[in-house]
Amino acid sequence: MSEPVLDWDRIIHKNVRSKDMGDLGNVIATDGDSITLMRGIHEFKIPKSSVEGYNGSEVFLNIAEAEIYNYKS
Repeated sequence: MSEPVLDWDRIIHKNVRSKDMGDLGNVIATDGDSITLMRGIHEFKIPKSSVEGYNGSEVFLNIAEAEIYNYKS
């Protein structure tokens, strides 16, 4: 079960999953209204509004794995 993210710094270096449970990489940074993921050699800037929750070890997004490239930085 996941909960809302209350302390955004706690999710840095955590694994990220898409809504279809795809592995999207790891959170490498957070800022005002987004999180930055690293997947292989690619970085993605995801709006915090797309974060569904966090279970202590993984962050869950409300976007599908195929949509991740819409957020490439």
